This record gives sequence, structure tokens and C-alpha cells, in this order.
Amino acid sequence: MGADLTKCALIPEARRADSVDVAAVLLDGMDLVVLGLGGMAVTPSRARAVVARARNKGSVLVVTEGRWDGADVRIDSRVCGYDGLGEGHGRVKGVRLDVEVSGRGFRPRSSRVDLGVSKGVVGWSEHTEELAASSQLREAL
Repeated sequence: MGADLTKCALIPEARRADSVDVAAVLLDGMDLVVLGLGGMAVTPSRARAVVARARNKGSVLVVTEGRWDGADVRIDSRVCGYDGLGEGHGRVKGVRLDVEVSGRGFRPRSSRVDLGVSKGVVGWSEHTEELAASSQLREAL
């Protein structure tokens, strides 16, 4: 996607209690910080302080696998199906997700999307029953 991987930092084994502090320090020098919470919840006061730091530095903070109250945008997803397995065997060719997006200033929205590979590129499209039926027909042929 065009990212220069030589300018990425990975902190592989930060203790979960320290991971928010590590992310806060990284925001001082990085444009994008992805923080995996591993199911941990961050207190609202701590979350506000880190978000303020990100805004002050012009950085973006993406939080995964945890509870972070007060986020500008929240994306929740759940796997609801797979394509390409046939009769319980075969190769996974796509994943179907139920996705809900909520945030400040807009009503929550939900949709079902299909993730798959086309011409060597991973992409997504809105799921429709017609697409699912034509995919199953192509597999049968």
C-alpha cells in the first residue's frame, strides 16, 4: 500500500499494562501508531490524555482488540461466513464480515462485506445475495 517499512517500529512484547504508555511515547515521533490491547480496557481519563497527545502531534492512533471509550470512530466486525470451502473442504477464497461503524457526529451503520483477492490484491465489496449466488455457481462449474 505504499508504506515505507523501514520507517515502522514494532514493540513485540510490551506488557499490556505498559502498552498504552509505549504508544503515547511513539506518538511523539510517528504519524501512525497501532495499539493492540489484547482485550484490555483503558480508563476514559487515560484514553483522553493519549488522544489529546495524538491530536497535538498530528498523529493517528488505531486501537485494536480492546475497549477504548471516546474514540472518534469505532469499527466492530464479526466473521459470519467463508467462501470457497464447498462441502466442508477446500480452500478459503473469501471471508464474509458483519461490520458496524459508529462514532461522533453520525448514526451507527452496519453492513455485510466480502473480503477476497482479485488479481493479487486483497479488497472488499458490499455483500449481496446475487454475488454470493454467482460465486457459488462459478465454484460448481
